[in-house]
Amino acid sequence: MTKPSQSAGLKPDKQIPTGKSHPKTKDEKRGLDLQGLLVSVGIHSFLVLIAFFWVISSWTDLNRTEPSTFTTGSGGGNNGEKALIREHKIERKKATTLAKEASRITSKSADASISLPSLPISQTVSLNAGLMSGGSSKGFGGGSGGGIGAGRGAGVGNGVNFVGKPVMGARIVAQRVAVYMDASNSMERYLDRVEAEIKKQFPEADIYLYSGIWVNVADGAVVGGKKYDGPKGRGAGAGVRETKPESLTSAGRVIFKKYDANFRQGDVGAWIDIMRDERAYDALVIFSDFQDGVSQYRSSKSNNSSGLGEKIYWDGMRSTDPSDRRKPEEKRWENDWVKSFADALKDKGPRLYCFSTQVEPQPIFSRCVDASKGQIKMVTWLRTGGKPPPEDPNAAQTTSTQAPTTQGRPDR
Repeated sequence: MTKPSQSAGLKPDKQIPTGKSHPKTKDEKRGLDLQGLLVSVGIHSFLVLIAFFWVISSWTDLNRTEPSTFTTGSGGGNNGEKALIREHKIERKKATTLAKEASRITSKSADASISLPSLPISQTVSLNAGLMSGGSSKGFGGGSGGGIGAGRGAGVGNGVNFVGKPVMGARIVAQRVAVYMDASNSMERYLDRVEAEIKKQFPEADIYLYSGIWVNVADGAVVGGKKYDGPKGRGAGAGVRETKPESLTSAGRVIFKKYDANFRQGDVGAWIDIMRDERAYDALVIFSDFQDGVSQYRSSKSNNSSGLGEKIYWDGMRSTDPSDRRKPEEKRWENDWVKSFADALKDKGPRLYCFSTQVEPQPIFSRCVDASKGQIKMVTWLRTGGKPPPEDPNAAQTTSTQAPTTQGRPDR
């Protein structure tokens, strides 16, 4: 029997084995290797990006520049929307010290056996950077002046929340005090005692001594005041004792040198008219018997012995004419005084405190005291050499909500 394929002269067909894959070519292998490389490169690139952003964010936090200025946390007060901005350089050395020497917190109790672990330096640096960049919103103290952040910190300078100090039954809310002491003959015996009482609470108080408690006004201007341009005279003079320039603060010496002649001419009227606009003090204190009061004059052809004109108002203790013949424009100086003392509630003016040994202060003094939220105290006990009465529990225990500023005040 013959084989057909062979007999026909035909070559046998090639048989493809079943169940086996076709071997890959070189091009196919190259494609697979390229895909693997791309996947690997992509994964590593993603990891590199993550590490890059982490490093950048950490570096930014550690090297954040601090602001060179800050705004006082004044809220509604302390110039309100025009809050004071002051230059303040932050000492970065403190941050470095804290970072290098992380302290260990331990207990001093004899029964304690555990101490808290030290913070890692990296955490200390991060914590310190956060505090320096505003994390401590309460500022550097307790007041309404310029600390860092929006809190009510004491801040830089003299802005500070404070409770008034008791002086002869009153409570004086202030840090810087100027005192006018009536150094007339009838008041001399009280001067040492009163000065000691004030210095006990305010050692740096500036004491000004002049004779009398007169407020003389001519043609609507306070004699000796800033707007007065009338006849110059010595008034009652300096009194039985005179102001000691060497005992004054630097601010007080500047004021004394500039205005001593005014005070000698116009007594307490000139002193108030000038000092109400001098921002060296938070409070003005007057000590007297308040016998003299306000005398106001109007120019006339028949001037009296004072040389100031016709007397149209006098509210002193010895006044023989209670009438008030002043025109509205002639009373404008009183409104100016009241406005200046009302500005104390906005930290733009001083408070007024009056101590009297004999009679209640005249209406203009009372108006200014009320406007500034100061106090009037009768100290008749001084006449018998007694002691101050117990502090009145109903007296204003005032806590200042406005930080006294230092801007524009002479250096002390």
